[in-house]
Parts: sequence; structure tokens; C-alpha cells
Amino acid sequence: MTSNRKRFDVVVVGGGPAGSTAAYVLALNGFDVLVVDKSTFPRDKLCGGLLTLKTVKLLESIFKLSVDRMKSHRLITCQSFNYRVVSSRGESINGRMDYPFYFVQRSVYDAFWLAMAQKAGAQFRTGEKVVALDIPAKKITTNRRSEFFGNFILGADGALSKTRQLLSASGRIKPHRRSEMAVTLQTFIPNRDISDPTDFPAIHFGHLRWGYAWSFPGENFRILGVAGLKNKAGEPPRAGFQRFLESLNISLKCVSHLKSHALPYGNYLCPPGCGNVLLLGDACGLADPLLGEGIYYAHQSAGLAAQAILSYSDNAQAVFEEYTRLLEQDLIADLRFLRVLRQIIFSLPGSWPFKILSVILKTMPSRCEAGLHGLHSVK
Repeated sequence: MTSNRKRFDVVVVGGGPAGSTAAYVLALNGFDVLVVDKSTFPRDKLCGGLLTLKTVKLLESIFKLSVDRMKSHRLITCQSFNYRVVSSRGESINGRMDYPFYFVQRSVYDAFWLAMAQKAGAQFRTGEKVVALDIPAKKITTNRRSEFFGNFILGADGALSKTRQLLSASGRIKPHRRSEMAVTLQTFIPNRDISDPTDFPAIHFGHLRWGYAWSFPGENFRILGVAGLKNKAGEPPRAGFQRFLESLNISLKCVSHLKSHALPYGNYLCPPGCGNVLLLGDACGLADPLLGEGIYYAHQSAGLAAQAILSYSDNAQAVFEEYTRLLEQDLIADLRFLRVLRQIIFSLPGSWPFKILSVILKTMPSRCEAGLHGLHSVK
């Protein structure tokens, strides 16, 4: 049910995993929370849909849902202990982990967590696109000329965050590092149209510079995509995507639904906002600068923002400082390391990026797995 209230303890811009997680935690703890989003849910979201162990453990902790329960709700559609890393020359490394990767369909996944936030007491307004932000007045204005006031405003509106743009335009935060935004292309191919469908994920290198390609399993289909830094690629991403498809014996002509979107790829922001406005997930540029993982960082940053608000709700400055500290401690330090690693690996010519990664995987597979799944820091 939607009311005409305009004043809330917290206004969340964006109903994806970051926004829904923050809204759920805060509403569950008695805060009046409003979530606004320009889209109606379920909605499509460009994403490989891979969850690591650290992500499902975080979801279990926040939402009290086990992996089996997530499977019963059709959140997790498949899983794999195996993986493959492939070069454009056909070389490959096959591995098996102690912990599986899990895969989700983002339209179902995102709608579920938003529904959880609403069950916890958060209100939701769809079709509301933020067009203005007034920090002193603690107010957002939408395309429908709606005005909503919140003691805290959480920007969780994705890689092309309007909240972040408005903060940047007003000079309150650093401008977007557009050079650190990747362009992604993705499509779904039914298994019947693939000569050798597999049930495990594969990461491919060498089809485009400063990026990677992926082939992930889904229910009766494969998710195929590429992501790379456009300004360093030297060519349109579509050319790399076509080479990737050709390596799988798939013609680009057979792809009917090719979608594109921006991906934070080293575009993390610290400090993460200004005053009573906190940026979460993709809006804060929180995604793995090497392999692009983003879902974990969305949920985790939302949990950290909620934790800061719960601790210092009567002091906006203390909330901002605590969120900044927690973000640096738990996320930014690793992202900074991964960005440096990416700079080193992708600056090498030809097949060297794959060679370096293959040496790392072959000499320390268990440590790579532990870092990826969050059993220890990636450093």
C-alpha cells in the first residue's frame, strides 16, 4: 500500500540489492523507510548473476535465509564447483573448488529482496526518477514533481547513479572517473543453440583489451557477455564480443537480444557521498576492478551504511564518518589492490594477461579460491 507521506527517516534511491538490503535492515529496526525507483519490478538487469560464498554467507546473516531456502524460492537456479579460464588462443585451465559458485536470474533476485524490504515495513514508490537533490533541505525531487524528505538519503541507483551525478555537479564529491567505467555487452543463448553447453562458468581473456568475457550457466541457457574499458580498447566492444562468440562457434547474427550497460571498473568513490547522503553499491563504484563482481559489494555496502545509521542516527556527520571508515576497512582496501593488479595484468601485450593469471591459478589455486570466496583478504 502506498501513502502520501513525504517525510521519512531514510529515503533510498534505487530498489536493487543495495537499496533493498539497506531498506530491509533499517525498517526491521524501526526506521521509517521509503524506497523510490524509476522502474517497476521485476525488471531486467544486465548481470552475469554469479554469487560467491561470501555473498551467500552475507545473505544468510542479513536475511536469515539459508542456501536451501534461497533455492526453494528460485533465487538460486544452479551452482557449480567447476570453472574454466580460457585464452583467445584456445588454451584453458580447468579447476574445481571446495565451495561452489551460485547463479541467479537478476529480475527474480532483485524483486525478491525488494519484497523482503517491504515486508519489513519499508514503503516503495515506483516510476519515481530522481531529478534534483537538496542536501540542506534533506530532500529529493522526482520527475513526477514528488518531493520526499529523509534524515538520510541513500543513493543506490546503479552505475550511472543520478544521485552521484547530482552530488558531483554541485561540487560536493569528485566527478565520475569515466575512464574507469567499463562497457558491457550481454546476451542469453538457449542451450539448444550451443554445440557444447556446459554447466560450469568460464572466464575468457584476449578477445578484447582491458577486459574479459564470460560464459555462465542458467536455467536452459548460457549467459554470454564481455566487459572492458572502452577508452583503452582501441575498438568498439562489439568487435571483441563478436570474436568471443566466434570462439564458441556462435554467429553474432544469431543473437537477437544484445544489451549494453555501464559497469564500475575501478570507479570506487571514497569518501562515499556527502553529509547525510551516502552512496551504496554500483552508485559508489563498488565492483571488483579485475573480474567485475558487484552483487556482494552491493549487499555489503548497504549493510555497512545501515550499521552506521543504527549506531549514530542522531548525528549525520558521525554516520558519514563511520560509513566511510567501515567501507575503507571492509571493501575499499581490497578494491584498491585489485585495481593495481588489473593495471599490471592488462597493460601486458598479447596473451600475457592469460599467462600471468594461469601461473597464479596453477601455483596457488586454494589461495585464489579463498580470496575470491572471501575466506581471507584478496591481498
